[in-house]
Amino acid sequence: MIKRNKTLLRNIDWYIVLLYVFMTFFGCMNLYSVSSEKAEKQLIWIILSFICIFIVFLFKPIHYKYFSPYFFLFTLILLIGVFFFGKNVNGSKSWYVFGPISFQPSELSKISTSLMIAHIMSQEDFQKNKKILLYIFIILILPAVLILIQPDPGSSIVFSSFILTLYREGLSIFFILYVFILIFLFILSLNISPWILTSFLFLILLSIFIIKKKRSINDLFFYLLFFISFSTFVFISPLFYQKFLKKHHKDRINILFQNEFDRKYRENVGYNLLYSKTAIGSGKLFGKGYQKGTITKGKFVPEQHTDYIFCTVGEEWGFIGSVILIIIYLLFISRIYFLSERQKDPFGRIFGYSVGNILFIHILINLGMVMGLFPTIGIVLPFFSYGGSSLWSFTVLLFIFIRLDVSNQTSLL
Repeated sequence: MIKRNKTLLRNIDWYIVLLYVFMTFFGCMNLYSVSSEKAEKQLIWIILSFICIFIVFLFKPIHYKYFSPYFFLFTLILLIGVFFFGKNVNGSKSWYVFGPISFQPSELSKISTSLMIAHIMSQEDFQKNKKILLYIFIILILPAVLILIQPDPGSSIVFSSFILTLYREGLSIFFILYVFILIFLFILSLNISPWILTSFLFLILLSIFIIKKKRSINDLFFYLLFFISFSTFVFISPLFYQKFLKKHHKDRINILFQNEFDRKYRENVGYNLLYSKTAIGSGKLFGKGYQKGTITKGKFVPEQHTDYIFCTVGEEWGFIGSVILIIIYLLFISRIYFLSERQKDPFGRIFGYSVGNILFIHILINLGMVMGLFPTIGIVLPFFSYGGSSLWSFTVLLFIFIRLDVSNQTSLL
């Protein structure tokens, strides 16, 4: 047993562990500038996260493979149960609350979905069996829809990261382009009449079909299918936006098309974004210094300890500090991809890419939020933002992969 533990420790990728430790403690330092009370709680959660790591390493890779369907089913039950037993926080019924303890089942669903996708795809090549691809999309849609109707659109968007995992495993880039086109059409449909949009879509698809040198009935059917699906989406999007999303969700999207510095927006929907940009810009090249951020100290940015924690980095550490943090994140994710590629077992490779892609989407959207490139949708900055649920879920997600990588090096089951 002692020999086995030594072998496990010796084969852990300590580069990625050191990056994890740096990000969690540097994040806690920045939280201290925002709120000393929250930083102290975060420190407790960081210490407790090492217990999570210990528990993760108690299990062998074969356990993660075998129990992944049961874990996925359990998280679906939790996502359904939150509608009946959950607590409404900021307009979303996304939390279970037990006295002083609260957690979001959507955080667990990222782990269970990653394991489930790896479980299915490692058993059979989905390129040769199209039914497997259908099963995978059902697995992705189920938790995403349940989270969306809480409503928590931010967490549901994270499930789009699995498209990148599927692309690595051979999915056509066409599907990624399809997702981007839908996002683009959703934005346009909020500002342009659906009839005008569908007319343009028809003309574009017709032009492409006519320009093609070789045309067939199958091609015509294919383009018609595209036109029908895109047109339906264009007409449904404004209805979904108006009837389903809460007012604060709509405000956060609308501000992207407005000027947050305008007097009629700066005191309401544009307030967060205005002071977030101001805090980042005021840091200039080298920053104002640790705990010397006037906007941070004045608590001008709401939710600065969670969604907007990056603007603390921008104000106190400046452009240089912000760039260094982004580089560290990129090195961290690159290391996950590198370790994923060396996995002998497809289960480890697929799960590793899912971990890297989830972190990548979180970081990309969070940084876009604080800089006004993406609406504020409640996406936290991994290992940095305040919160035990998110910290523990990212920690478990990462260290399950590290555990798989250790076995990949030692052939331990």
